Amino acid sequence: MLVFVLVVALIVSLTSMFDNPAGSAAGAPPQPAPIGTGDSASGPAAEAELAARPMLQIPLAAIQPHALSTRTAGPPIVLPAPQQFVATLVPTGFPDTAEGAVAQLVELMRVGLSGGDPQVWAQTYNSVAEPGAQPASRTTTSNDLADLRRGAHLRPTGPSSSGLRMSWTPTSAMVKGSTADGTYVVACALGEFVADNNGRVVSFGWGDCLPMRRVNDQWKIASGPTAATAPSAWPGSDEAIAAGWRDIQR
Repeated sequence: MLVFVLVVALIVSLTSMFDNPAGSAAGAPPQPAPIGTGDSASGPAAEAELAARPMLQIPLAAIQPHALSTRTAGPPIVLPAPQQFVATLVPTGFPDTAEGAVAQLVELMRVGLSGGDPQVWAQTYNSVAEPGAQPASRTTTSNDLADLRRGAHLRPTGPSSSGLRMSWTPTSAMVKGSTADGTYVVACALGEFVADNNGRVVSFGWGDCLPMRRVNDQWKIASGPTAATAPSAWPGSDEAIAAGWRDIQR
């Protein structure tokens, strides 16, 4: 029963992502232009426009496991390895490329979503955020984790006493876009979120986009407005491909 409640809680918490899901009644706004097809200008105004630019809307049910697509959204995105992973909460030291920004986001999500704990998310987020970034508590992921735990009757933070384990494994990514100077990238990552309650397992797709800025030799969560909500979908499904998610390789 707990696992069922957990899934329902997540689905309810994600409904805010899809105010006008695909396939809704006539009069819905047109779909945005393809993602990541070119660079913007540089500067605060260009960054804000890129962050706020809407992404493809997908039916909420698309997060659940279902048939995989025979198509792809493009060649795999090859993620570079971190150069610093000792004595750090999140591996860092990724190169000064868009792929490096995506790789930093993937590590943030992998660590931050472990245990489905908003407190872990906040600690992880803050460890790679530059001054002026949106507070961790105001991110969509933080709100979703809080709703998930509430709906599953778990404590707001901390390990579950019932044997429930939660984790996120990256599968896909995309670059929504970058500024012309390449120092600001809106990176997106999608993966499989798994809840295991003493052998009873449920899975669903969970994606996120965050603005990333190159600061000295590191990628940091950028100051300014956060990115528009990512189109979560089951990895590899038709909906995921339509949204632009590409497989990742290491």
